[in-house]
Amino acid sequence: MKKSIFILMLVSLLSCAKEEEAPEVVIPEPTSFLEKYNNTIWDNGNGVRIGFVDDTSRFLWTVPLVGDCTFVSNNQSFEADGGVYTVAVSRNIPAEFIYTITFAIGENTASYTKVFTEANDQLTEQSILFINSEQDGEPVEVTYNKLAGTLTTYCN
Repeated sequence: MKKSIFILMLVSLLSCAKEEEAPEVVIPEPTSFLEKYNNTIWDNGNGVRIGFVDDTSRFLWTVPLVGDCTFVSNNQSFEADGGVYTVAVSRNIPAEFIYTITFAIGENTASYTKVFTEANDQLTEQSILFINSEQDGEPVEVTYNKLAGTLTTYCN
């Protein structure tokens, strides 16, 4: 009887020693800039806040300190200042996001291309103005710092 109890204890000890390891959880790399920075908010230090959502129908949000949040959409057209403006996303990869706003000024066409990149929790927005397909002036850069919280914290 003592041998049976001893063997039973030995078997139970050996079975505990060989516990199965939990499978490693693999988090896939984001496939786009919008996916990577989904629901992230940034501030440029001058009262301008923006945020991104992984949805091209409302990808870039303007987050005022007071008031309602607004968003920009791919293929969005709107009228302002007597002209029609059209938005088009041209690149959405993990390292870079680019969209262009095109509009007409009389017989001339103009566009702003916005290029977003991120490094060390700092977002860089580069704006390039084109008039009749030719670059007008030097690109303008604005940097933003990542804020704590999420875009949904600021925009309900």
